[in-house]
Amino acid sequence: MTVTRMLQLMAGSLGLRIMGAGLGFATQLVLARTFSQNDVGVIFLAMSMAAIFSMVAAVGYPLLALTQLPRFFALDLNRLVRAFHGTFLRDLVAGLGAVLIITLICLFVLPLSAGSRTAIFFGALSAFPSAIVRYNSVLANGMRLYQWAYVPDFILRPSLFLLYVLLGLVVVSASTLPLVLTAYVASNVIVAALQSFVVRAKGITFQDWNMTRPALSRALRSRSMALAVVGAVTVMFADIVTMLGGWFLPHEQLAILGLAVRLAAIAGFVVQAAQQFVLPDLTHALAKRESAKADSLLLRLNVLTIITLAAGLVFALVFGRWLLSLFGPNYADGHRLLVLFLIGQSIRALSGMNQNLISIAGKQMRSAMACLTGLIIFAATWAVLQTGFGLNASGYAVIIAELSWALLLAYQAQSILSRRGDLLWLFFKR
Repeated sequence: MTVTRMLQLMAGSLGLRIMGAGLGFATQLVLARTFSQNDVGVIFLAMSMAAIFSMVAAVGYPLLALTQLPRFFALDLNRLVRAFHGTFLRDLVAGLGAVLIITLICLFVLPLSAGSRTAIFFGALSAFPSAIVRYNSVLANGMRLYQWAYVPDFILRPSLFLLYVLLGLVVVSASTLPLVLTAYVASNVIVAALQSFVVRAKGITFQDWNMTRPALSRALRSRSMALAVVGAVTVMFADIVTMLGGWFLPHEQLAILGLAVRLAAIAGFVVQAAQQFVLPDLTHALAKRESAKADSLLLRLNVLTIITLAAGLVFALVFGRWLLSLFGPNYADGHRLLVLFLIGQSIRALSGMNQNLISIAGKQMRSAMACLTGLIIFAATWAVLQTGFGLNASGYAVIIAELSWALLLAYQAQSILSRRGDLLWLFFKR
């Protein structure tokens, strides 16, 4: 993949993400003007619970598919593709069972607030369609249908949700919290159906249930469970932050945190999208033992993502408070938190693709331990700092956790592969 092609894909994905972010901003702006800050916090929590429950339902198969399916497609191993789909379907059913149990415990056993119970209930309803969207997005990416990997989720889903929220301004009865959350669930169902239609040539079918192989299923299952932990850090960290915020913060402050972490996640998405674009070519280069080509891809990717995040950090420092204030005067209190989150994203960018290299080598359990350690450090640091730093405690905890995670991944990549995917190693090697 040339620099020009990489820039084209990044520009296209960034353009789609900016459009999606614009739709998201508009939706959040209308929600902030229509609902109380407490209800906005509940809505953010529901969206995050939907993402987390989808991760539980899908386990780590979407991340595993990033490296496995392109290999199967390249070698025309259609039987293995069907076996992979079948194993995902079987474990998806088990994952949905786990979501049901967790939801029942949260609703009827744990001493949660009414708002938190509402968020968990609607998040659980979105688990299945959201899991299908995540899997189909990766499948479209592996088929090099890059637009279809992002357009439905980033453009169509927020457009449908925004349309309903705007309808609520005209029809007062449509502005209730349960109806808005129902509309969010419905938008996920529509997107899942559309993506399934687009990737139907190589997508999931009911017949795949019987195409599994016991040995392959065992191998995939252990790796996917490890990648579920990795996904919690790499793909859904913003949702993990929001979920934990539901424990540490009142819903009014949770609304501020949810907005800040979603703005910071836009910059993080650029890194993730660029990495996903490069993964098929990188996997191919490593499989063919073309080390020079792999290093060149990694070097160009690191430089592009670091420049992008630096620009995002400068923008947040200069215009962040003004941007947050558009949602209401109280939201401007999240300016420092937004900057702290972006510093954390920058640290992650400096760690490069070490986690991906470990995954390609089939050592997902090792990278999962590093991610799990980072999550534990994050939660523990937040709990310790909460009393002294309040709302900003999560931002400082993110920075400490990202540093710990980056160092662990660098050590693992060096010890396992005798190579790394971060800019520092690539620069000195070059």
